Amino acid sequence: MHFVLIPLDNRPVTYQFPQMICKVAGVPATLPPLELVGSLTAPSRPGGLSEWLSEMIKSRQPDRLLVCLDSLIYGGLINSRRGEESESEILNRLKEISTWKKLSNSRPLTIFAQASIMRISDNYDNTEEKKYWSRYGREIFQWSELLHRNTSGMKVPPGSLALAESRIEPAVRDDYLKTRRRNFKANNKLLDHVAKSEIDFLVFSQDDSGEFGLNVLEQEKLLKAAGNFGIARKVMSYPGSDETLQTLIARSLLESSPRKALASLQFSSEYGSRTPSNYEGQSIGETVEQQSHAIGLLLTNDEDANLDLQVIVHCLEHRQGDHIQLPGQASDLRLLTSAEAVKRCIELLEKASKPVILCDAVYANGSDPALVAELLKRPQLLKKLWAYAGWNTTGNTVGSALALGIARWYSEVQGHTEARERAFQEAMFVRLADDWAYQTQVRAQLNGQAVPDGKLAELMRPYLGEIGAASGWSVPAVHVSLPWQRTFEIEVAISQ
Repeated sequence: MHFVLIPLDNRPVTYQFPQMICKVAGVPATLPPLELVGSLTAPSRPGGLSEWLSEMIKSRQPDRLLVCLDSLIYGGLINSRRGEESESEILNRLKEISTWKKLSNSRPLTIFAQASIMRISDNYDNTEEKKYWSRYGREIFQWSELLHRNTSGMKVPPGSLALAESRIEPAVRDDYLKTRRRNFKANNKLLDHVAKSEIDFLVFSQDDSGEFGLNVLEQEKLLKAAGNFGIARKVMSYPGSDETLQTLIARSLLESSPRKALASLQFSSEYGSRTPSNYEGQSIGETVEQQSHAIGLLLTNDEDANLDLQVIVHCLEHRQGDHIQLPGQASDLRLLTSAEAVKRCIELLEKASKPVILCDAVYANGSDPALVAELLKRPQLLKKLWAYAGWNTTGNTVGSALALGIARWYSEVQGHTEARERAFQEAMFVRLADDWAYQTQVRAQLNGQAVPDGKLAELMRPYLGEIGAASGWSVPAVHVSLPWQRTFEIEVAISQ
């Protein structure tokens, strides 16, 4: 089996992590060179990327094409919100999709794809948005929510919609709606390609969302249209984006496996599944259910079932913390008490009789430091883990943890080798180094300022040492850097 992958952009979580998943599973994967893939300041070159993809399909004859269409349509996830391309230019790029399966002549080509529903962030951070977001971000979010409610026939306070509109400069409103309409039209067109079987499975990813908003309204319309086309089983939409390529890889592994995987599901807090998930407009439990369904993992509450895996979701009741305080956020959720949830999580791990996928969702944007501290004291519990993640949103955490766990399970089914075990150890090391060592320990020390690699390595060194000492994993030299020259993400590169 051979995959060709098109990532969202060149961040480690979207470019490096999918490769790690494939290596753990023992599946060869081909990705475009970094210079063809988009970054924070420079979008991908859709024309060059499309040419590269066509050549790879013809020359490699892959079994699966797993493609983040945002890179080919807009130049990347971020440029899908910032790009100024016309509607006709965007729609013209979609025509390439019809050619892909025709280029594969030695075997049938299965195509799984992602396309984003344009997000609406409830803050004033314009790092990944158009410049006007620093002035109107929260106003646009509130206006969007009222538009959704009003369009759907829900009651809104008299005059509230007009007041919300008046707080946003007309030219800004017009530009924002023009970009939304362009992207929504492209997403509708993608449904045609699914209906023609030119795409076999499509995820409309949705990052940074509330319960209401124009993005949620678009999601409802797209899923309804998929039902009308008779392709509802081939189309999904749920919170998450950065982990989507990993999800598509895991779904491919499960589909190609001679047997299905069955996992139990447990939460470290009694009612933790009901806890609202930050940036997602729904509960943590709903996100877990959707991510599992997208991957194709069967979940059960029956602990006596013939299980392959155990999924443990570490979370609190009532609220989710956040290691990051963004402009415009009213609540500071950077320090929560999680002692009871940690105690329960450790108990679940101690009782676990099958390999565990641990989804650390107490906080957005990083691990629960209290949980990781306990894990590092108990190497025997680390050995029970076939996956760990605790980063960004709940969807990112759960989707990437499930993907790594499925890759490790798939390797076992196929015949776990020394090379795959080494890849697994490196993947687990990178996850803890990123999600815990950097996001919860070092990032706060940077005060929002990127630092040279040498300084970053100095700050990271003691925490990487803790991970190595506790895990006993054989990991060669590690290089750390801030690839986008901002503090949001780190690259933890393992020397090969």
